[in-house]
Amino acid sequence: MELSFLGPITIRSDITELPLSGDRNRSLLAALLLDANRPVPMDRFIDVLWGEQPPRTARQQVQNRLGKLRSLLGQTRAPQISRVGGGYALEVGEHQVDGLRFRELCAQAEHAHQLGQLDRAAGYLHTALGLWRGTALQGIDSPALRCDAVRWEESRLKAIETLVELEFSRGRHGAITADLHTWLRGYPYHEGLHCRLAEALHLGSRTGEAIMLLHQLKMRLAGELGISPGAAVQEMHLRLVGASTEPDTPRQSKQAVEALRRALTETTQSLMVLSSALELLSK
Repeated sequence: MELSFLGPITIRSDITELPLSGDRNRSLLAALLLDANRPVPMDRFIDVLWGEQPPRTARQQVQNRLGKLRSLLGQTRAPQISRVGGGYALEVGEHQVDGLRFRELCAQAEHAHQLGQLDRAAGYLHTALGLWRGTALQGIDSPALRCDAVRWEESRLKAIETLVELEFSRGRHGAITADLHTWLRGYPYHEGLHCRLAEALHLGSRTGEAIMLLHQLKMRLAGELGISPGAAVQEMHLRLVGASTEPDTPRQSKQAVEALRRALTETTQSLMVLSSALELLSK
C-alpha cells in the first residue's frame, strides 16, 4: 500500500490505484497524511473541508466520510484509521507515505553530508526528489491546507538547491544539467538555479545557450514582473559574454602577436625609407 501527496492524492495497492472520488474525500485524506501517526482533531477536519462556514451536520459528515475511507483502506493490508481522543489518526509505516519517505531521505542526506559522504548524500537527495509527481497536494483547493502545501514545496526547493551544490562541488555539473532544465520549469523565476544551469552549460562548451538562458530570464522578469535580475545574474551574464569574446586557443593568440610584429616591421621599414628621402631633399 502506498499513499501519496507529493502530487495528486492517491492510494495504490500493488500496481492498482484505488478510487478516491470527490474533492472533500481527497482533502480529508490529505489532512490525515500530513499528520500521519498523529491524531487530527475533528475541528481540523471541519476547517479543511468547509472553512469558516461548515454545515450543521459537519461532524456527522466527517465521520461518514472517515468510515468510507476506512472501508476503502480495509480492502488491502493497509494503514488503519483509529479513534484517538477527540480525533482520528492514520496509523501507517513511514515507507508507505511518499512525504514521510522524502523527509527521512532528506534527513539521511544531511547526516551523510555532515560526515563528508558526499556521494551518499547526493544519492539520497536524488531518490527523495524522484518521489515527487507534481506539486504538493496537487488538485486540493482547501484554504486550510495551502500553508502545508507551501511548506512542502519549500522543503523540495531546499533539497534541489542542496543537491545542485553537492553535484557542482564534486565536478558533476554535466550530470545535473538535464535535471536543472526540468526544475526550472517549476521555478521559472529562480535566479540561483538559472545561474547554475548557465554555468553548467558554459562548462559543457555551450556558452551561447547559457547566454540565451540568462537573456530569457531577464526578459521574463521584466515583462512579467517588471523587475531586473539581481547581481548574481548580471555578473554571470558579463562573465559569459566576456568568455565568448576571448581568444579560443593559444594558437590564435600567437597568430595575433605575429601579425602585430609584421605590422611593426613594415612600419619601421617605411619610416627608414621616409628618412632617407628627407636626407636627399635636404642636400
